[in-house]
Amino acid sequence: MVRALLFIVGTAALAGADGGAELYRRYCAPCHGISGRGDGPAAEALCPKPADLTASTLAVSELMRHIDGRRTVRAHGSAAMPVWGEVFEASLAGEPHRRRTALLHVQALADHVDRLRRGAMR
Repeated sequence: MVRALLFIVGTAALAGADGGAELYRRYCAPCHGISGRGDGPAAEALCPKPADLTASTLAVSELMRHIDGRRTVRAHGSAAMPVWGEVFEASLAGEPHRRRTALLHVQALADHVDRLRRGAMR
């Protein structure tokens, strides 16, 4: 019971605004760059090049589908980008509600990308 409660509290922290930024720095910034412009340190080695997320016109719900990647065969357009929903769910093996928690991570990332985009529009 205590372990489940600690897990839920930790997950809630990751799902917040700062949690989305932390997830982004850890999983997305190497390719998309800290500012989201597709200029991360790994970008030069990738083909196709990472998208400039600040130029995206996708709604947050659509961003979630692209980040999650599990609902269509190739939501990302190619196998170049990991299917983050599967990655997050696998990393939570043995934890209660791991699929829901993986979706919370995806939502936190989509919300952060939306904030990057809105910040770039100023």
